[in-house]
Amino acid sequence: MAESEKIKLLLVTGCSGAGKTTVSSVAESLGYYIVEQIPSTLASSLIDVFKNDPQTYGKVALFVNLNKFERIYKIIKNIDGIELKTWGLDCSFDALMSRFRLTRHIHPMQPRGLSLEEAIANDRSIIDKLRPMFDIYIDTTSMSEKYFRAYAGTIIGEEKSNLFVFFSSFGYKYGLPRDSEIVIDARLLPNPYWVKELRPLTGLDEPIKEYLRQSEVTEKFLKGLIANLDLFFEETVKQGKGFASVNIGCTGGQHRSVYIAQALYEHYKDKYKCSINHRELSRNEEAN
Repeated sequence: MAESEKIKLLLVTGCSGAGKTTVSSVAESLGYYIVEQIPSTLASSLIDVFKNDPQTYGKVALFVNLNKFERIYKIIKNIDGIELKTWGLDCSFDALMSRFRLTRHIHPMQPRGLSLEEAIANDRSIIDKLRPMFDIYIDTTSMSEKYFRAYAGTIIGEEKSNLFVFFSSFGYKYGLPRDSEIVIDARLLPNPYWVKELRPLTGLDEPIKEYLRQSEVTEKFLKGLIANLDLFFEETVKQGKGFASVNIGCTGGQHRSVYIAQALYEHYKDKYKCSINHRELSRNEEAN
């Protein structure tokens, strides 16, 4: 069967509160038929329905609970005529606790006798075991609702290439991103923090860019990164993988990592489908 004739199927799961509702809304706005919480015994029959009416079900997003994901995934993955992409949505324990308390929503496991803390801990233990099955794994801890909607839309939308690349800057003092794959340490570059007039600025501001561009180390660093990433992305595409995450860190996540992440995004955005997030800048925006 030609690729163009296959049903595009997104199989999405995640911790309760991590963003499945947002992904559902975004997918629906992009023309996906939304299906939620089916019994695993009906998965095969449901796929037959999709295949028999491709005009209606050419693009489907299927949302399932964590405890049903593995069984449904094993049923669907070997069915012909399906272009399957699996998503896993994660979030830190503290962020999930905060989201449930702010929204006053009840976790689905609470009516079954678990406390909120126990229910969240249970979700996070399951998703850690499922992680190898995900084509796309996203930690939404530091993402605002607005950013996550745009991010999900970029991944789901029509692709420029067979590869989606997520660039992110972060500060080591706040910890590594949970969804990190490639981690690049930019702390060897000259630090604008020690220049008083540059300290309040970010790697998106021209004075910081000019300061870092003047360094021969920055030029060599970027050149070497691009050479290595070129090879990595090319091999990733050849192996049929559709997602890569590149995380650049410096001490506070404000100057050097932001500059390098943005430079890499600008370099690759016309070749691959790319997204950019500056984690600590987002943190500061929300605080203000």
